[in-house]
Parts: sequence; structure tokens; C-alpha cells
Amino acid sequence: MSAFMKTFIVALITLISGAPFGIAQRPFPEVPESETNPESMDLWRTTLEPVPQAPDYDNPKAWALNPQLNPSQRLKEPKGFSRRVRGMITGGQDMPAEVFFIHPTMLLEGPAWNADLDDEKMNESVDVWPIRHQASAFAGAGRVFAPRYRQAHVRIFSLGDSLSWAAAEIAYQDVKAAFLKFLEWSDGRPIVLAGHSQGSFHGRRLLQEFFDGRALSERLVAAYLPGMDMYAHEFDDLPLCREPTQTGCLCTWMTYGNGHLPPWLLRKMTEPDFTPVLITHPATWNASELSSDYADHLGVLRPSFRLSKAHAMKAQTTPEGVLWVDPPKVFGGKVLQRDNWHSGDINLFWVNVHQNAATRAMEWASNRKKASTNK
Repeated sequence: MSAFMKTFIVALITLISGAPFGIAQRPFPEVPESETNPESMDLWRTTLEPVPQAPDYDNPKAWALNPQLNPSQRLKEPKGFSRRVRGMITGGQDMPAEVFFIHPTMLLEGPAWNADLDDEKMNESVDVWPIRHQASAFAGAGRVFAPRYRQAHVRIFSLGDSLSWAAAEIAYQDVKAAFLKFLEWSDGRPIVLAGHSQGSFHGRRLLQEFFDGRALSERLVAAYLPGMDMYAHEFDDLPLCREPTQTGCLCTWMTYGNGHLPPWLLRKMTEPDFTPVLITHPATWNASELSSDYADHLGVLRPSFRLSKAHAMKAQTTPEGVLWVDPPKVFGGKVLQRDNWHSGDINLFWVNVHQNAATRAMEWASNRKKASTNK
């Protein structure tokens, strides 16, 4: 294969997958499946120090998005938005919900266990990639809040040792502090909880601590937490979303190429108490439809922040609880196919996610109005 063709194929893969988020993260805490740097092992396993200073969430600098502290701050619509989303519920600032979005891991290098919020290069990476390309998918439901937090290094998902847990705890305490401040500002409005990968890892704990079996669940439009394995036994009362207009429920999925089961899942399947991973189909949103058709797919968000490739993806849920996607229905689709589509969990289905978040927010508002009228 010529150098030109190799470059061309790589470019196509980038366009369809939206893969700027770095390496695929693994469920925590699993046995390492990637090599670590032996020269850094002693430092990693010895101390978390120096721990970066905790953020002050009354300060706008502690937020990637905060329309309360910065009312003029708005997420831009992707290129091609009006053409691709014409006729759909588009939502925006006048929609009923408040969105709390937790970004995925962007700390992929270096010896630090937790990110420093004064790291401007890191903040820029967060803003350019997960905020612009992922948080924007939920703007159809209402105002989007996204905290900066002392995210844990990606290695915690492969090491899984006591320091990994400690680094994850630092990250979660920031997310929790930001969420408590968010609740002060939300003024009783409905809530969309969203995240990806490490963001979903922390989002699960927010669900357990604040929503599951608690009064705040009445305000939950839905939680969208892809890219992390979740199980029914982790929740007492919070249901999985099984219908596209259901509210007060959890949407979660993990995307792989058709026929591929990741090593961590194969290991779990050998355990006597194994239960399938929870999954919601991000194209149909219907638990009774195990497979979607290309027509159900509404569009991909590319790294260029342009919507394209409607009807390019076909996916099915598996009995084990992962989402298998067929090769993209584009030129060279079979070459583009990969085993792990983690980086595209949201981007591959951006328009579907955007529309569904808006639909559920409107459904929540309609149900609340009906309940109020019937009193």
C-alpha cells in the first residue's frame, strides 16, 4: 500500500470516528491491558504528591461551561447543524432542563496522578475536544454546565491499585462539589446528567449518591453515561432507559466493532456471578429493538466540528451488554472498521443524542404540567 493511501485511510478513520480523545479507557479497576512505563512505576505507586489545589466553584475559572456565572457563554452549534437537524427538536437556552456534563480523561501523559486546573494547555484540550464535541450534544435540552476538575490520569483504569482509587476520589470530590453548586443554581429545574468514560465513572457515583431512591430523582430527565460498564446491581431504584421518551432513567452504552468482545468483558463472563452490562441503544433508544437500521442513524460529529455521515452507522446490542457497530457505510468503510470505538461513543451518534436529550426534556416538562393540572 502506498504512503498516500495509508495517509488517506488514517484521515478517513479520523473523520468518521472523531478520535481526538486519546487512547481508549478501560473499566475501572481492571487488570492492566497496556504496558506502563517501568521508569515511572515507583513514582506512581509511592505518592499522589504534589496534589493540585482544589477548585473554587464560585470562580468562573473553575468551569469549562457555566452560563450562571457567565450568562453570555453559549455552546456553538456544529457546522451543518441547521441542515442536518432541520425539523427536529433543537432545544437550547429556552429549554426546560439544566445539563451537568462531566468530561472524560484528557490527562494521558506525565507522572501526575491528577490534573492541575492551572494547566492552560490541558484546559484548552478539554475545551476544544470533549466540551465542544461531546457536551454540545446535550445543549438541545437546556443550559450546559461543565466543571473543570482534578481528573485522574488515564493509568488508573489499567493499574487499579490503591493510589488509583485515591486519585479517583480526588477527582470525584471535585465533581461532587461542582454538582452541589450546580444544584444551588438550578432552582428546581429538571436535570440532565451527562458524561463520558471517566466522566461516566463519576456520574455513576452521583446517581447513586443523589438520585437513586432519593427525592432528586423526580427532577432527573435522564442520565447519559456511555463509555463505562454499569450493572443493574449498582442501583436500587434507578431504571435503565427502555423507551425514547422515558424519563428518570439511565442511558449507557459501550461501542465496539461487530464481533468483538473486549478482554475485560471476557474475563468477567467467566465469573459465576456475571450479569450483563447495562445498555441503551443510542440510535433507537428502545430496549425491544436490539438492532438499528442505517435509516435510524442521524449523523456523526467530525473532529472539524461538522455534522455529516447521516445513515452511516448500523448497530446492535449484544446479550453481554455492549454495542456492536457494523463497518461504516461510507467509502472504505470496511477498512475504517475497528474493534474498539470508545472514542466515538457520543460522536458517532451525536445527532441522535442531541435529539433524544431534547425530546426527553420536553417529555419531562409535559408530564410535570399534566401532573400539576390533575391536582
